[in-house]
Amino acid sequence: MKSLILFVGLLALSACQEDPDMMGKTRAEIRAEQKECDANGGSYQRAGMFGKACIMDTGDGGKSCKTNKDCAGVCFADTRTCSAKSPIFGCFGMVEDNGEVVEICID
Repeated sequence: MKSLILFVGLLALSACQEDPDMMGKTRAEIRAEQKECDANGGSYQRAGMFGKACIMDTGDGGKSCKTNKDCAGVCFADTRTCSAKSPIFGCFGMVEDNGEVVEICID
């Protein structure tokens, strides 16, 4: 009997936990973000470690760049080309506006 009560209690507590993909947002807020993203031509999808984001085409993906000023997204240090999407997640080298190369990780 104690096991049954404990199980029911744990089940009730687990129902109170937030969905980790919601990141403190209500379902209505998430639906509104997704609708706005879709309306602007983006793709609302899992991004990074903690949830979803609106991923947009930058329009200058693959273009040659010297710094981030040359790109709508990121100027990749290894290829000196602009990213095709924004935001970018993961670890990569980028060329900052001042020309300095930095290694960053965006989760």
